[in-house]
Amino acid sequence: MPIFNRRKGIAFWQEPPFRSADVQQLYEYAIGCVVREDGVGMMRSGWAIYRRAGLHSCQASEFLRDGYLYWSQSPAFQPDVALAFLTDLFEWLNADDPVPPPDVYAVPPALIEPMAAHYTMRCWAGVELVETADRSSRPDIGERFEPSVFLAIARTPSPFLPARARGWARTYARRHGHPDPWPGFGA
Repeated sequence: MPIFNRRKGIAFWQEPPFRSADVQQLYEYAIGCVVREDGVGMMRSGWAIYRRAGLHSCQASEFLRDGYLYWSQSPAFQPDVALAFLTDLFEWLNADDPVPPPDVYAVPPALIEPMAAHYTMRCWAGVELVETADRSSRPDIGERFEPSVFLAIARTPSPFLPARARGWARTYARRHGHPDPWPGFGA
C-alpha cells in the first residue's frame, strides 16, 4: 500500500473512507472495519472522526490505535509508512497541551474525556514511534524524536499518563542522565 494517494498526494490515513462529514456514518463504517479486521479502514475512519470531532468522539482513538495494531500485523504493513503515520499523529497531538483543571476528578467526565484522549494518544503515538523506529533499524528517526517524545510525556498531567509511557520516559531519563520526571510517583 503506498503512503500517498497518487491522485491527491494525501497519506492513506488522512483520506476518509468515503465522502461524508457525518461522524455517525464514519463510526458505523469503522465498526464494520473492526468486524472485518480491516486495520487500514479503521485508521482512515479514526483519523476522519478525530479531525472532525476529536479523539474522544465515537471511539476515534481506539480506531486509530487498534487499526494500527491490525495493520501492523498484516502482510500489507510497511514500517516506513508506519513511521510516517506515527510521526504525523504525534506531531498533530504535540502541537498543544490542553490545560486540565486543578482537580480532574472533581470535573464531569465529559469535560475531561477530550483531554484524557489527547494525552494518552500522544503518549502512545510517541512511544510507538520511537519503538517502531528502533525495530525498523531507523536510529535516525528515533534519535530525532526521542527528546520530543520524552518532553511530551514529561508534560503530561499524571492522571492521563499511561504506564507504558511513564516507563519509557524513566528509562530515557536514566540513559541520558536526566532526573526522574515523577520522583516518588510509583518509583
